[in-house]
This record gives sequence, structure tokens and C-alpha cells, in this order.
Amino acid sequence: MSSTVIRPVTPADLPGIVRLVGVCGFPDRSAAGWHWALFDNPAQGDFPAGWVCELDGRLAGFLGNFVNRYRFAGSDVVIATGHTVVTDPALARSLAGLKLIRHGISQPGVDAFVTLNNNALSAPLLKRVGAVAWLGEAGREWAEWILDPVSVLRALVPARGEDERFDAGARLRLEAQGRGDAFDFLPCDTPSQSELDGLESTGALSRRITPQTLRHRLGDPDRAGGMVSVAAKRDGEVMAFATLAVTKPSETRPCHGEIVDLEGRDCADGARAQGALLRHLVQMARRAGLGRLRLHFPSHLPDGVLKTAGFHLRRTHGHDPCHIHTRNRWLLNWRPRPGDADYFLAYRIPPSLFAHGSGGPDTASPQDIARTA
Repeated sequence: MSSTVIRPVTPADLPGIVRLVGVCGFPDRSAAGWHWALFDNPAQGDFPAGWVCELDGRLAGFLGNFVNRYRFAGSDVVIATGHTVVTDPALARSLAGLKLIRHGISQPGVDAFVTLNNNALSAPLLKRVGAVAWLGEAGREWAEWILDPVSVLRALVPARGEDERFDAGARLRLEAQGRGDAFDFLPCDTPSQSELDGLESTGALSRRITPQTLRHRLGDPDRAGGMVSVAAKRDGEVMAFATLAVTKPSETRPCHGEIVDLEGRDCADGARAQGALLRHLVQMARRAGLGRLRLHFPSHLPDGVLKTAGFHLRRTHGHDPCHIHTRNRWLLNWRPRPGDADYFLAYRIPPSLFAHGSGGPDTASPQDIARTA
């Protein structure tokens, strides 16, 4: 009789997870990169970094569990984001995906379990375990700036081979420093806690950004550049903050930018700073030679912020990527922002920025591990 076990993920599981991720076609990440993503999150506390499902001792599936901490009306709120649901097709009878999601939803101590970036294949599973798609159109849309129309059009043509990688011409250097609309734009990799505290909203659920969580976000061992946090300052005060990452939607498409953080002070000046910073991010991405720039959850920005950044498209997913299972009904009114999801770890890193290691399973590429597993 087959035996199925679900248990917390451990570092010893990383080679098997890399193998499953490769089989499922998810973006490349080394074992060292997965260790960073799962076990180095300073907000994780005692919550499991995820779970694996074993069938007769074989790894049948994995679910990540990334914890973010929030403040609302003086109280702490813990929200766990489920990410990277991968299962072994050869062990389909285990129903590992459903079992792992049910396990994640039932974990104690969190106020909500959410997915903010699931794909069209995994979205139907969430409805089967009681999660609801609670954001509607606002959860499906993103804003997109076309920066290099020629490269975007070329991506529609079928690739001719391995050399068609669409990143050779991009400079991929993000120049963060600048000035505009009375704000100074500066790299923001070592802010003080007092600077970040000013970005917390007083009347809505607000993610706790700390120097430790920011350093973790920027510390991906698989990434050799192409990610920077930028602060919009006025008179030395941080009025807005953003993180921009260079990514690839697929191996054969042009590099583009993802805004994976955008926060501002909860006032009119903070909204103006966000608009100015967003326009600066568009300029940064264009100077870096990127094909386009994207921002998820645009409808949750203050009024007028998007208009300041110039012409852009409003695009929508054909499925609901955002689901929630909450023990506090008032969280159904929560509207997540760009930094609340797993975008900073879930996207493909351009080959020229992928810091391939060597010399052992902790630094080997996913392809190398897959070949030897």
C-alpha cells in the first residue's frame, strides 16, 4: 500500500526541488538560490518555508510558503504567500498538488494564506480547496510600458535556435541616481528603519519593510546584477521607494523590467513622489535597453500616479492569479501592492545576469542537477 507523507521542507530537499522545478518548466534557479528564497527570509520566523509531499519516500511535490508581516491599526498581521507549486508528473496518483495546498491553507498562526502570482493551470486547484479569487479585475490586470517596440515585435517571430536569446543587445545596467520634480532619486540598499517606517500607511494594512527584508530581497545569489531599490527623497526624507528587477518572461523573449516594490508616504506628497519615481523607473528601464516595463496591481496606486509615467497599456490575465483563504473576513478588503507577491524570486533571470556557480550540488545549475538526479 502506498504511503504519502507531507512534511516541512529542509535544505536536504533542495536538489529534488530543483529537479521538479526543471521538469515543470519553471524559471531556472540553483540550489543556493532556492536556499536563499526559502530559508533566508527574515520575516519567516518559525513558519515552515514550505512543504514537500513524499510518495513511498520519493519527492512527489513541493509548495513554497513565503511569510510577510503587516501592521493594521496597531496590530500585527501575518500573511503567508503560497508559491511554486510543482509536482512530479510521474507520480500523478499522489495528488500532491491538492494535498500540499490544503496543508498550506490549514497551517496555524497565519491570518491568511494567499496566492498572488499563480498560473492558469494551478488556479482551478485553489477553488477546490476553499480559496476564493477575491480581487476580480483588479487582481488580473497589470500596466505595461513598451520601451523597445522592435524587440517586442521580434519576440512574436518563432526562435531560430539557441542563439535567439534577445538579451545580447541589452545593456542591463540600471542607473538609479537622478533628479526630477524636486525629488532626488538614490540607490536604497541600506536605509534606516526610521526612513522605512514613514512609508507605512496609518489607515490600511501595510507591509513591514525593514532593512533586513530589503537586504534579503536584493541578495539573490543567482543574480549578478539587474536589480536595484531606489528611494525618492526630498530634504533628506524618503517619500517613496521602489525596486526594479530585470527579468525575462521566457528564454526566447526580450529582457524586460518588473517593478516589484512601489510604496510611498500616505499623503499627497507621497503620491507625487510615487509618480515621479515611477517616471524615473521607466527612464531607467529604457536606458538599460529593456523591451518593456511592467507593474502589477496598478489600480491600487494613488489616483494620478500612473498618468505621470507616460503612455502605457492596461493588460489583463485570462485567469484569476490572486486567491485568498482567510480566517479574518476583513482581509477580503485588503488590496495588495506590487511588493506583496513573490515576483522578486519567481521570474526568469536573463542568462547574462545568472550567476552560475560550480563545484557542487549547492551551486550547480538546475540543468546540471536534473541530469544527475
